[in-house]
Amino acid sequence: MRILLANEPRSYREAFADAFRALRPHVEVITVEPEAIEEEVLRLRPDVVVCSRTTPAIRTAASSWMEVLVENEALLVRTSETGQFYDLNPGFETLLAFVDRSEKAQSTRHRRVRSGSGP
Repeated sequence: MRILLANEPRSYREAFADAFRALRPHVEVITVEPEAIEEEVLRLRPDVVVCSRTTPAIRTAASSWMEVLVENEALLVRTSETGQFYDLNPGFETLLAFVDRSEKAQSTRHRRVRSGSGP
């Protein structure tokens, strides 16, 4: 499982990366500057992308994505699961749960492909 973090501000990105590395040591966590995200998404093909703004390239290349925006000192989250901003000032457990669900979905997809029973 590979997570690509490119959200702003940098302090949030670094805090998320440190927390993911500590709490999910089996997950590869990569941080990049937001300006480099499209190139890095295409090059790295991460399973999960956490960024401040998604683009069609990000939504196509990553199985799961999460937009994390800071507006008026509030944290807003939108995910590939809902497509809508659904949480105001979520705790880190919201991000961790999203990554866990994405990892489980990825594992299920890989089992189907290996068994020949699905896309």
